Amino acid sequence: MELKFTQQISKVKQLADAISEAISNNEYREGEPLPSINRLSKMYNVSRDTVFKAFGELKRKGVVDSTPTKGYYVCNGINKILLLLDIYSPYKCELHQALTQNLPLNYKIDLYFHDYNEEKFNKIILDSVGRYNAYLIMNYCNDRYSEILDELDANKVMLLDFGKFEKERFAYVCQGFDSTLYDCLSDGVELFRKYKKLVFVYPDKTEHPSSCIPYFEQFCRDFRMDYEIVPVVGEEKIEAGTALLIVKHADLIDVVKTVRRKRYRLGKEVGVVVFNDEPMLEIIDNGIAAISTDFRRMGEVAAGFIRTKKKIQTYIPTTLIKRPSL
Repeated sequence: MELKFTQQISKVKQLADAISEAISNNEYREGEPLPSINRLSKMYNVSRDTVFKAFGELKRKGVVDSTPTKGYYVCNGINKILLLLDIYSPYKCELHQALTQNLPLNYKIDLYFHDYNEEKFNKIILDSVGRYNAYLIMNYCNDRYSEILDELDANKVMLLDFGKFEKERFAYVCQGFDSTLYDCLSDGVELFRKYKKLVFVYPDKTEHPSSCIPYFEQFCRDFRMDYEIVPVVGEEKIEAGTALLIVKHADLIDVVKTVRRKRYRLGKEVGVVVFNDEPMLEIIDNGIAAISTDFRRMGEVAAGFIRTKKKIQTYIPTTLIKRPSL
């Protein structure tokens, strides 16, 4: 084990992480003895107490155990998981939390974000080849397969969230973006009928799949509703009798400010629905309606794939969460 201590993290944690890494890389296999406390103390010029505490941390996680005759040994190998998401957001945080809560302690998750940068996405994938027991990956885009994924063992890969492309070789847990939007709007049709016009705020630069737009238009035509699709929502679009469907949460903030300034009431004069639910939406103006998949459930399904190695292929339902803003 190579180990150079830094000042930012305790020596106990750094030593525990180094031992974990060595076990993950099969330097020490399940059932094999680990170097003694005295040996590690001399090797890394740390106190015996530091080594003892490092072993104690690994023992608490179920990675190592000890007996009076055998000393410390590997009782469970560490499983390394690559979790590659698109961007940070509260709902992706829910996915990550559900994943960690549903995996044993001897699973270590390395979390990365590709930020919709194809070069960055490709580099992370190439650097990870052969280093992980499982790969959980949000693809670069929804409707185009990233051929860099061919570098990975398909049996170890689960695709998350995006996936409107041929993906039968892989396990996947995705959400729908197209007909599911039509279904969600139909579920709230009586609420939408309160308004004279529906405005879909769909930014020019967004990774939200544009394939959902025809389904929004079809809903409006089928239910005889006046509608408009705009890239930005100016104050002139926020009028009494308008319901807004918003992709970006940053736009939601501007809309709420304008509604308050014009002395309108959400759910009365102006309706608002935003994509992708998060806890904060429950308390803004008594609650903001959302069209969202269950990212926590997505994390639970992904954990099941990691534990069982079964080739799970499923879509998580997208629903309209009705709240007072609509």
